Amino acid sequence: MACCSRCTGTGDTGHGSILYSILNRGARCPQGCLEMVAAHQACSCASKRKLVVIRAPQALFKAASDVLVKTFRFVKNVPCFRGLPAEDQLRLVRRSWAPLLVLGMVQDAVDFDTVETHQPSLLHRILTHSKERQQQQQQQQTPGQAQDQHPGVPVTDVLGMKMFLVKCRGLGISLKEHAYLKGTILFNPDISELECREYVEALQVEAHRALYEHVRSAHRGDATRFGRLGSVLSILRSMNADAVAGLFLRPGKSSTDELVLAMFYER
Repeated sequence: MACCSRCTGTGDTGHGSILYSILNRGARCPQGCLEMVAAHQACSCASKRKLVVIRAPQALFKAASDVLVKTFRFVKNVPCFRGLPAEDQLRLVRRSWAPLLVLGMVQDAVDFDTVETHQPSLLHRILTHSKERQQQQQQQQTPGQAQDQHPGVPVTDVLGMKMFLVKCRGLGISLKEHAYLKGTILFNPDISELECREYVEALQVEAHRALYEHVRSAHRGDATRFGRLGSVLSILRSMNADAVAGLFLRPGKSSTDELVLAMFYER
């Protein structure tokens, strides 16, 4: 949904722009054009261009790596997972690592702070193009200096993640609930290339049923808890893996897939 009518691209917006007024000095500025400009600048669509990075990245990269390695150890100790073909194991890990990492951060109470970094405008990129090329050449000569830098993650993704962490902490998810949630996320039958899709689907149903039975017996007086845990699952499944990688995985020469699989195979 567009933030305001000027963001939708509908109507003759070009005639109300500052650039149009400059190029057509003989024409009068439409009444209220200053208000239009101010409203356009304040439009919340601008938040989509805001990027953030981790305030203390080295400590968080280490904490997130530890969480993911520990989560993978849990996964590899699940007998049903070990019984799957190796290719199916990798397909499941590749699809589920991001929500599993975020859920593991909830379990280990890992928090993070970010600082805003602005994506440069087109004009700024044009004006600084030669300087950036110079910097890139210098970085190629000293490649180690730029490896720990990341352009940033959209602030909307980060706010959603922070709100999710707060929500989960308010729920006080138990160890058993964490285990059943991990199983439900891991065993995802929606991956088209799975060799044992029906078996994986049965495992997901079983994990979901075990979660329901546990909640029903452990929280008899709370009729809404299972629904709230279901909401947690929905949010985890919709996590943007690129945003998770941009925030919590150490950037470098290796791809995200290579980093994840290296941690999966770590003993």
